[in-house]
Amino acid sequence: MKRLQLNEETFRDGQQSLWANRMKTGPMLDAAPMLDEAGFDSINIMSGSAFESCVLYLNEDPWERLHLLGRLLPKTDIQVLIRGRSAFGWRRFPDDAIELLIRCLQNTGVKGIVVFDGLNDISNIAWHIRVAKKIGLQIHPALVFTESPVHTDDYYAAKARECVKLGVDSVNLADASGLLSPERVRTLIPAIRKVVGDKAFFSFVSHDGTGLAVQNYIEALSVGVDNLSTTSLPLSYGNSIPSTLDVVSLAREAGYDVDIDTDIQRRIDDYFYRVAYEEQQPVGRRVQFDPVKFKNYTRHQIPGGMMSHLVSQLKNLGLDHHLPAVLEEAGRVRQEIGYPVMVTPFSQIVGVQAVFNVIEGERYKTVPSDLCLYARGYYGTPASPIDPDVMDRILEGEEKEPIDPAAHYTEPLVEEVRRQAGARRSDEELLLELFFSRPTIERFHRDRKPIEFPAATTPLSVLIRELSKRRNVSRVGIRKGGVSLEQVF
Repeated sequence: MKRLQLNEETFRDGQQSLWANRMKTGPMLDAAPMLDEAGFDSINIMSGSAFESCVLYLNEDPWERLHLLGRLLPKTDIQVLIRGRSAFGWRRFPDDAIELLIRCLQNTGVKGIVVFDGLNDISNIAWHIRVAKKIGLQIHPALVFTESPVHTDDYYAAKARECVKLGVDSVNLADASGLLSPERVRTLIPAIRKVVGDKAFFSFVSHDGTGLAVQNYIEALSVGVDNLSTTSLPLSYGNSIPSTLDVVSLAREAGYDVDIDTDIQRRIDDYFYRVAYEEQQPVGRRVQFDPVKFKNYTRHQIPGGMMSHLVSQLKNLGLDHHLPAVLEEAGRVRQEIGYPVMVTPFSQIVGVQAVFNVIEGERYKTVPSDLCLYARGYYGTPASPIDPDVMDRILEGEEKEPIDPAAHYTEPLVEEVRRQAGARRSDEELLLELFFSRPTIERFHRDRKPIEFPAATTPLSVLIRELSKRRNVSRVGIRKGGVSLEQVF
């Protein structure tokens, strides 16, 4: 019987997709021992956007979160997701900063690094792979799926081959935008599987924003994946990924051996339902697949989080009636600039240019600086060349000399920042200085909140605490066998 590995994503993908990374560390600490006992092969606990959310919105030290979870998950491999050269910030960082980050992550107890590049340009993540291998961490590059004429099965197989040559531990396929269909899974995964062979295992994650994730997982099981990513039930589906219990059931029906304790997983699900209630956060709901909506979505591919932001901005400007034209224009801009995957920062680059083109009534009359940098090669090599006429419009009146990003990656940065920040800064504090502006760091240190373990850790104590908040309840009685207890409020 073939064994299926599961990667747990409640602390990372689940809360990022449904709660905008607003889950505090406290509830994670309470749940970590259960997750550690449930039988997962790995648990992903942090990403660049979660790291930023700790500092910008939660006023929590992300390094403290990493250290605490590292101690509470001793049985399970801990993974962290790195956003290519942007890492845990928004600028693109050189080799010494990337290496310092990876070494600091290892010191917190992290065992594996998942790394992706928004252009699937493997040269942008080759350094991460080399560093991780050098210091003994697992390294799992993720190829990000998108739909376009150039993102063929052969394209992804070639990218997987590049990764295997670099000696990775696995090759991941990430359907971050819910663009994959079961029909495409049927051909794409075997193409990658053939390249990966026995040298590295093959991992897959699909988001459910279009309602196809479960069917994609069923198809993936039939064509030979080794690892699927899941999350607890309250943080699954919607824009998130399938739930653990559902995937365990599907896999066992398909003849896979899955080492998950379903009783513990039910406790985990119940626990996060309580967290959602206490934090007044939404819980995931299954999405009904709509072929018309799916077809329209594949044209522009603007992700859900950015879509809500775009709609809000247009509405505030009294321009929301332009939304259909902006979406149509976004698909056109994306095609003209080489079909970038619609993840940060490329979804923003495409979306902003589409808005300018529609509102101003003249295409590429105003071009943001980020698109100029993209056109000059700052972010790497796109899957398809930029339309020459559009390239001329983008760089009209601008510097046209191509940028070789690799030439800047060897320039030292860490020691320069260390001199500016002071020798007393730890490596973790130094990285905060690198990733955030001075005003942001000063505000963070001023408003930082201590991380505390939740006071209530059992269902019974939670029930009593919740009943005590109700004005129409004056006492609670509990009886078991010959023992009777009463609490008066």
